[in-house]
Amino acid sequence: MGSCLRSALLIAIALAACSGREPEPAGIGKWRFNQLTLKDVHDGKCQPTDGRDGRQLTWCFAQPPYKLAKRTAEVDAYFLGTTPDARLIEVQLSIRGCVEDELDQWLHSAFGPSIDVKKTRTFWKNSFMWIDAIMPSAPGRCLIHLLPLSETAEIARLKAEADSPGSGS
Repeated sequence: MGSCLRSALLIAIALAACSGREPEPAGIGKWRFNQLTLKDVHDGKCQPTDGRDGRQLTWCFAQPPYKLAKRTAEVDAYFLGTTPDARLIEVQLSIRGCVEDELDQWLHSAFGPSIDVKKTRTFWKNSFMWIDAIMPSAPGRCLIHLLPLSETAEIARLKAEADSPGSGS
């Protein structure tokens, strides 16, 4: 093989290796949509509940708080079904004493550029999940919904809520 061709091949291999991006997040903290099932939750309390769409869910609350943007978020997690193998379908983070600019900066650094902004709501999306950050959701409080892309009906509901005239967005 000629030295020019060999050099070109080595450069191509090096560029391919360097162009690898960090993997996209599939959740936040231990709350991973592609891994976590109900049997993996050992803290807090979990109880059956009905979803807005009539599906049987398990709601896990009083979970260990999650630190983000210099604040502490309360964590609520929802699983599809009530069996140990029920998969995670939503994580809600509620932040008291929320500083919107601080949270917005943290979300951008953690999840990259947002895909849309509507007054008090900012949205992110990657290959695994969709995020709706309501900043503020109430005075001094922010709420973040994280959902796997498979939850199309709930994503559509949250988008419609953001577009409704009385939503503050």
